[in-house]
Amino acid sequence: MLTGILLMAVLCAPKSPAQNAPPPSLAKAQENFSAKHYKEAATQSAWLAEHALDPHLRLTAQLLEAKSLVNLPDLPAAEAVLDRYILATPRSSEALYLLGFVLQRENKPKESLAIYTRAAAISPPQPNDLKLVALDYVLLNDYPDAILWLKRSLDGDPANAEAWYFLGRAKMQGGDFVEAEKAFRRALTLAPNDSRALDNLGLSLAAQNRTEDAAQAYKDAIASQPSDHATSEQPFLNLGTLLNDENHSSEALPLLQRAAEIAPRSVRCQEELSRAYLATGNQPEAIASLQRALALDGSNPSLHFRLGQLYRKAGMTEKATAEIQLSSRLYGTHSTAQPQ
Repeated sequence: MLTGILLMAVLCAPKSPAQNAPPPSLAKAQENFSAKHYKEAATQSAWLAEHALDPHLRLTAQLLEAKSLVNLPDLPAAEAVLDRYILATPRSSEALYLLGFVLQRENKPKESLAIYTRAAAISPPQPNDLKLVALDYVLLNDYPDAILWLKRSLDGDPANAEAWYFLGRAKMQGGDFVEAEKAFRRALTLAPNDSRALDNLGLSLAAQNRTEDAAQAYKDAIASQPSDHATSEQPFLNLGTLLNDENHSSEALPLLQRAAEIAPRSVRCQEELSRAYLATGNQPEAIASLQRALALDGSNPSLHFRLGQLYRKAGMTEKATAEIQLSSRLYGTHSTAQPQ
């Protein structure tokens, strides 16, 4: 009797709003995805992929779940969902191309290329797919093949500014700075305010000893970043380094200070900042910058050697000796090269 009363109480108890809510529909999940509400879309499509009675609806929801997870981004979860989807539909080129993208973003280029090969056997790749194949080869440090696939991508979509940018990067890695310059300039005709392309244009010009042109490109890259929030230290660092090299360290100093502010864990920013401080007569700050660099990269023999030299100039003989001896031991560990 008591059991029956308890059962009736449970059945008659008011339901929570969540319990009263109708199950999600595919249309609602797709609507959230289109509105870039990816978390909601992922949750709704995951429910449908598990509970929907129609097998076709379950698969459609599963693919939408994967796309939502990619955009969150939650790449490991997206990979797991796509693996399950492809197991059920092994000839889905859409899912295979998406998995290739996920693997590329997860820094798994060999696995990504294998998946792209499977996808291409089912459906010809689009220009963006070819660009992603090229980026797999970049991750493998195979720049000739990266250039080959970027060119094929651009044959199909010559207005893709990002592909031109990556082509310029690949050309620079191969030491072809003239062709790199051409690629960056082409990217900039399509996306004139692309800070990355401007900065890398500066690098390609500097490599050709066109320092004035390089400096202007770096300045344009800095100007193209939002005035209230610089997103990258690179143009500040590159312009500061160029000015250091040209013995204009007083002009370099504020740029390098800004670079170090944006990227406080950048060893190179601290190295160049130390150079600028030393050249402008601020030996204590030059030492402090190298100390900060070594706090980030304590096994770097070159940094220890330079710090030892600065200690020696400051009359700190014991510290100088300790740093130079440590540098020698580390050089013996890392290579036979000696500091310049």
